[in-house]
Amino acid sequence: MVIKPGESTILTSSVFLMHEGMEGYHDFAVHLKTNDPQQPDLVVRVISNWVP
Repeated sequence: MVIKPGESTILTSSVFLMHEGMEGYHDFAVHLKTNDPQQPDLVVRVISNWVP
């Protein structure tokens, strides 16, 4: 997908599946590749606290 300057979009992520014993704090990094020479890899952090 190409997003032109001034345009916007909504990103949807896949489901983060956790199994038993993985409860607690998690910090995921989602990398978005861009054509911006100043920031070719934009990182979006997803911070969560999984409760059993």
